[in-house]
Amino acid sequence: MIKIKDYEITINEEKSPLSCYNRLHEYKIGAKEITPEFCKDILSATDNPKVTREIIELIKQKTDKNLVEYAKYRPLLIGSILNRKEQKSVLEKMRDLIDVVNEKNSRLNAEDYLLTSLVYAGLEITLPTYLQNQDIDKRDIKKIESYLLKQKVYQEQTKILQEAQKKATEGKIFNLKQTNNTERGYLGHQNLEDYSKLEINDIKILTIDNCQNIPQANNIESSKLELLNIEQTDLNGLVLRLPDTITDISFEGVEHFSKDIDFSNLQKLWRVLIEQSDLSDTENMFFPQGAEMGLFYVDGKTQLPQNFDLSPFANIVLLELNKDNIEKIKTFSEKVQTLSIRNYHAQQKVLDLSSIKKCEKIEFQNSWLSRLETIKFPQNVQEINFKDCKTMPEQLQLNIEGLKRVALSGETGRNAPLYELILPQDKDNIELKIDDLNTKTKIYYGAKPLSPIQKMMSKIKNNFSR
Repeated sequence: MIKIKDYEITINEEKSPLSCYNRLHEYKIGAKEITPEFCKDILSATDNPKVTREIIELIKQKTDKNLVEYAKYRPLLIGSILNRKEQKSVLEKMRDLIDVVNEKNSRLNAEDYLLTSLVYAGLEITLPTYLQNQDIDKRDIKKIESYLLKQKVYQEQTKILQEAQKKATEGKIFNLKQTNNTERGYLGHQNLEDYSKLEINDIKILTIDNCQNIPQANNIESSKLELLNIEQTDLNGLVLRLPDTITDISFEGVEHFSKDIDFSNLQKLWRVLIEQSDLSDTENMFFPQGAEMGLFYVDGKTQLPQNFDLSPFANIVLLELNKDNIEKIKTFSEKVQTLSIRNYHAQQKVLDLSSIKKCEKIEFQNSWLSRLETIKFPQNVQEINFKDCKTMPEQLQLNIEGLKRVALSGETGRNAPLYELILPQDKDNIELKIDDLNTKTKIYYGAKPLSPIQKMMSKIKNNFSR
C-alpha cells in the first residue's frame, strides 16, 4: 500500500530562494541535465513557489524528450506540493504536466492517483476522466481520499481558529492556574460566556467538568498537557486542536462534538476512553497514522459516528467495545492485540473479526450471542473467552490452528446454552475451561463426526460420482 508520508520532502537547511533559483540557470539554458538527486537537493532547501515552478518545467522538458523518465521524477513531483507552500500557479503548472503524461500512459498506478488528486483537490476541481477504470488498489484510493479529506478539514478548522484568535484579542481572558501547584488543572461548573479566550499554562493534567460556553480561542493549549479529561460538558461544536504532547484522552457524558474531530497530530496518544457520550453528529474522526495505542475503550451508552475507522493505528493493545458499537466500526486496526466485547446484543447472523490479523485474545463479556450462526475469528487468535454471556450460538466452530485456550465461565449459556463446541484436533495443546452451566456441551476435536444419515448420503454421493 502507498505510504503518503514517505513522499514528503523536508527542508533540512533552508537557503534563500534567490540562491536556489540561480543554481537552476545552467539547467535552464541546457548546459546541464537535471537528475532526481539535484531536484531533491533544491526542494530540500526551499519551498519557494517560483523555484518549484522552475523545477516542474525542467522535469517537463525532460519527460517530453523521453516519457520513460517520468517515473523517476513522479515521487519528486508529489513531494514538491505535499505539505508545502501552496500556490495556485504551482498547481496549474503541475496540472499541465501530469495531464499530458497521464493521457499518454494507458496504465496509471497509485502514485499517479495521489499526484493527480493532490493537484485537482488544490485547484478545487473534479478529478479527470483518465483516472476512471484504472486498475488501482482500492485500499490506496481510500487512503488517498481519507488524506485529502483530513487536509480539507484541517484547513477549515484552521480558519475557524484564526477567526477566534482575532476576536480573543478584544475580549476577556480566563486564566486557568495549577491546583495546589501539582501541575493539575480543574475547571468545574463554569459558564465562560463572557470570556473570549481560555489560557492554560504549565498544566500536565486537565479536567473540564460540567462547563458551558468554552471559548474557541486557545481552548486546550499547553506545552506540558498530557492528560485531558472532559466530563458532563456540552462542547457546542467546539473545535478541539490538541497539543502534540497529549497521551491520554477521556470523555464522559460529553455532547455536541464538532462535525470533524482531528486527533491525527497526536502521535503520543496511548489511551482513549469514551463513556456515555454522543458523537452521532460527528462525520469524521481522524487518528494518528501508524500510532501505537495502549487502550481504546468505548462503553455501551456512547453513540459513535456512523463511519468509525480505526485502521490508521499501527497497533492497539486493548480495544474494548460495548453494545452495537462493534457494528459501526468501519475498519478495525489490523494489529489489535486484545479485543474485549461487552454487553453485545448480536442482531446479525455473522460477526466477522477476521480482519484483525494480529489479534491474539478475544473476550466476550455479558453478551447475547444466540443469533450468531458464524463468528469469523482471526487466524492468529490464541485465546477466546466467554464470560457471563447469557445466550450462546447453538454451535461454535473454533477449529483454529494455534488456538491454545478456550473458556466458558460465569453465567455463560444460562438462557440459551452452547450445544456443540468444535476445537482443533490436537486436544493436548488446548486448555479448555468450562463452568457448570456448560458441562453438557458436546466437545469435538478437529470436526464434528458425521451422523448415520450423513454417512449414508456421503456413501451414495461417492458411489454416484464414480
